[in-house]
Amino acid sequence: MPSSMIREPLTKYPEGSLRELWHISMPLMLSSLASLMMIFVDRMFLARYSLNALNAAVNAGTLAWVFFGGFGMLTAMGDVLVSQYNGAKEYTKIGTPIWQMIWVAAFSTVFFIPLALFVAPLIYSNSLYGSLQIQYFQILMIFAPFYVLMTSLSGFYVGRGKTRVLILIAILANAINGILDWIFIFGIEGVFPEMGIKGAAIATSLGYVFEALALFYLFLRKKNRQRFGTTNFMIHLPTLKKCLRLGLPQSIFYMLELIAFTVFYELMTSLSSLHITVSSICQSLMILLYFFIDGIYKGVSSIAGNMIGAKGDGFIQKLLKSALIMQILFSLVILLFFVIDTRWILTLIFPTEFSETGLFMESSNYKLLKLSLIFAFFNLTFEGMRWIYSSVLVAAGDTLFLLIAGTLSVWGMFILPVYLITVRYNLPITSAWLIGMIYSFLCYGIYAARYSSGKWKENGLLLAEEA
Repeated sequence: MPSSMIREPLTKYPEGSLRELWHISMPLMLSSLASLMMIFVDRMFLARYSLNALNAAVNAGTLAWVFFGGFGMLTAMGDVLVSQYNGAKEYTKIGTPIWQMIWVAAFSTVFFIPLALFVAPLIYSNSLYGSLQIQYFQILMIFAPFYVLMTSLSGFYVGRGKTRVLILIAILANAINGILDWIFIFGIEGVFPEMGIKGAAIATSLGYVFEALALFYLFLRKKNRQRFGTTNFMIHLPTLKKCLRLGLPQSIFYMLELIAFTVFYELMTSLSSLHITVSSICQSLMILLYFFIDGIYKGVSSIAGNMIGAKGDGFIQKLLKSALIMQILFSLVILLFFVIDTRWILTLIFPTEFSETGLFMESSNYKLLKLSLIFAFFNLTFEGMRWIYSSVLVAAGDTLFLLIAGTLSVWGMFILPVYLITVRYNLPITSAWLIGMIYSFLCYGIYAARYSSGKWKENGLLLAEEA
């Protein structure tokens, strides 16, 4: 009987089934939704505060996520080793890879602080929203190590499929952010000064501080110390190298991809306020709904990693089918947000732009927004399908392929066409989002082809190297 059949199951449901994936992914989705809501709530408050503040947050926030996401993707890779150790029933080794990533989070301070103090003014001094972008970017960078610490510690729970604790902590962090956003952005007359975009950045950062410290406290609880070795805090070079070898390609790709999207939003800013405002709205909705993609990605990665750790991958095809079904069902639900009736949602979120003097009271502008949202819907759907295949490749350690294919795709099939077509010929914003939709579809095809080739199996089984 295959070892994958006799290992301790993650859930009571059949391996690779839709029910197992939902059981693992649903808490991750809720946790991700709560975290993404911090960004989205920032955007909602800033949209009411100032359109300039909103657009500055989109620009500077996208660049900030280059570094947030790059380090976060690196340290989150600890969950792959955790899942493989868990599948192999080597429980006392689980704390070691998490501590290696905690050390990476600590050392990231020497990167983020200079980035905040010296690089931000160089990047944004001559920008349209320069002073606002500098304030927002600097504060996010100063607090960024706490976000990296949070992603490091999340791997301890994600890799073992024990994700429900992440929901409560993320919801509490989101509540902290929402309350502080309202106070810090608008102020309280006679009590607390109005801080605008600076207040939004501080509120979001304090939410991440809370998440990191709460997870660290739970990580060091007695039962975790005894069973999972969570006090094994020494730097263990073989494990650290393994984590870096697994995580660095994916981290570098993630950073290069986000740099590409930063360039995209700068290009839209250079064209017109309509181009960047439509893009800001599309991105804000996509960020809010990205929780589902993130949850499935982590869920599939956790389940696949446990299968691989138990030296069996016979259920991965079934797991992929379950994940794709979930993604398609979710896409049918979010048709409402992007395609069917968007005005009431957009009016709720961005009331100023749909007022009598707003940008989208002009019917031609609204038609451009509506069509862009349709393209953004398909973009999000294909992105979800791409990340499902990516999660299996990551679980198997095939991250070098993801770095090469992903980097060439985002620059060659997205940014270059946007510049050559939309920017050079000053075309409407819809052309840029159409290109984005085509790019996501092609990427999905590339990742699916890599999985179908079976070459990812040649790179995998990290634990096999120890045998």
